[in-house]
Amino acid sequence: MKETVLTVRIDKKLKKELEALEKTKLSTTSDVVREALFEYLRKEKELNEIRKVIAKRFAEGRISFENVVKLLGYEEAKKVAFFVETAKKSLEEGLA
Repeated sequence: MKETVLTVRIDKKLKKELEALEKTKLSTTSDVVREALFEYLRKEKELNEIRKVIAKRFAEGRISFENVVKLLGYEEAKKVAFFVETAKKSLEEGLA
């Protein structure tokens, strides 16, 4: 697999923490950042799956908006509610 170079800007404090972690893990900056990025992407993928399940249950009427807010936060819950409402209207207009 061919690797590509990624340039990232970080502040001095984060750089010092990264250097300390490198020494602890006896690892390179690239290895530490690669591992952190991989873990971040894995968690985001899991969270997206959870969001989909919550949105589906909300659309089915199996979970209240208040519980969506508790689980996803208000801003994300608003997006889910907007999407569900838009999909319902679109379906109704298509059947009319």
